[in-house]
Amino acid sequence: MVERLGISGTNLLYRWKQQQVESAGPVGEVLDSRVAELEAELRRVERERDVLKKALIIFGRNE
Repeated sequence: MVERLGISGTNLLYRWKQQQVESAGPVGEVLDSRVAELEAELRRVERERDVLKKALIIFGRNE
């Protein structure tokens, strides 16, 4: 993502994000927390999807 935005380093991006969250106050903190929850859920769902894909491959071999 950093390369796509033309930024030299990830530290700049994280520092900018932190500044934006802090300037938004409590709303920013709640939104940041919610984003973290959704990212964790996305990782879980992606793992489940990968397991299902592998299961389809395994069960497809038995046919």
